[in-house]
Amino acid sequence: MGTRSTHGGLGVLRDLIGLSPTEPTSSTWSAHRATGSDELLLGLVGQAESPRFLLPLAHRSATVAALLTYNRLRDPRTRLSRTAVAGALRIGASSRIISQTYVADQGPGSLIAHLAEVVGTPDLSVAIGIGNFDAVWKPTLQCFSPDGTPVAYAKVGVGPVAAPLVSNEAETLRLWGAADDPRLVTPTLLARTVWRDHPVAVTAPMPSDVARMPVGEVSAWPVRDLDPSATTAPLDGATWWNDRVAAHGDHPVVGRLLDTVSRQHGSESHQWARWHGDWVPWNMARSSRGLVVWDWEYSEPGAPVGLDEAHSRYQVSRVQRRRSVARALDDVRVVATHPWLADAHLIALVTRHLDLENLAGGPVGDHDEVLAAATLRCHDRS
Repeated sequence: MGTRSTHGGLGVLRDLIGLSPTEPTSSTWSAHRATGSDELLLGLVGQAESPRFLLPLAHRSATVAALLTYNRLRDPRTRLSRTAVAGALRIGASSRIISQTYVADQGPGSLIAHLAEVVGTPDLSVAIGIGNFDAVWKPTLQCFSPDGTPVAYAKVGVGPVAAPLVSNEAETLRLWGAADDPRLVTPTLLARTVWRDHPVAVTAPMPSDVARMPVGEVSAWPVRDLDPSATTAPLDGATWWNDRVAAHGDHPVVGRLLDTVSRQHGSESHQWARWHGDWVPWNMARSSRGLVVWDWEYSEPGAPVGLDEAHSRYQVSRVQRRRSVARALDDVRVVATHPWLADAHLIALVTRHLDLENLAGGPVGDHDEVLAAATLRCHDRS
């Protein structure tokens, strides 16, 4: 994706928060605090060619909090690693952990100053994960007060791909905030703002007791209660279906897939309701308040009921078990309650890829494998 891929996450942050490297510092904490009032000092964990995350260094409590807050969400190996890093920083062994120090702009007009004003914390510290950089990466600034108290998360829509996703997530969280009796714990939307044409969704911290989900599938039925009750309609009576026909009916592969599925299932009635869009274990947690779910950027009303569970099976197979696209789609078909649902999931997957690619100006992710799977389904169903 052009300069985005070439420069990676650090390049995006250079433009977004004025990130620039500093001269090497000593291992003492006092050296880490020697920075001007208009600059925020950050330390890079990982090497520049394979960065993991940026830590705030001006306040020791915020540095440690950036590593340990919500550590119960992480897998045991990552949890142990972060605890060890925090311990090393506590005793001043920063030179063994921080590969490079950077300064970020926190002066008037900067993004960090804007967020400090939004959340009402003048001396804001931020941590930023960058190890998962990809074509749809959206910088998320985890914001802390100087004493290490979590203040907010700020997700920034940088570029034509991320911007509509962040805007959609903010709107979905607004709907959740207005819901009379939500069955899920969702991030509270503190502000929906814009900085230099970038949409920004600022949310409250998660419950302090969030913990990693146990192994097993989770029903997405509460999501379907956000909007008015589910509707029942044939394909040509559903906005979700008609939108995809209008947008991709002329595509040589997807158009044929839509026609094939329409012949198979067009005369049947189906249920339609809100879906999360990325219902996976790493986007949810358990807490004393109930199931906590975040990352609502792909959420839509009026989707096929059961699509979240189908996509969850696909993502777990593809991402966690590292199976091929074809094998992951086969896993979906094994558990699908109706052949229509497996076909609907394939349509959702391939049209999402095309939508993202239209915004990005080039192929994204598993482009070739997903289109090959769509082509194969056309042959299978002809």
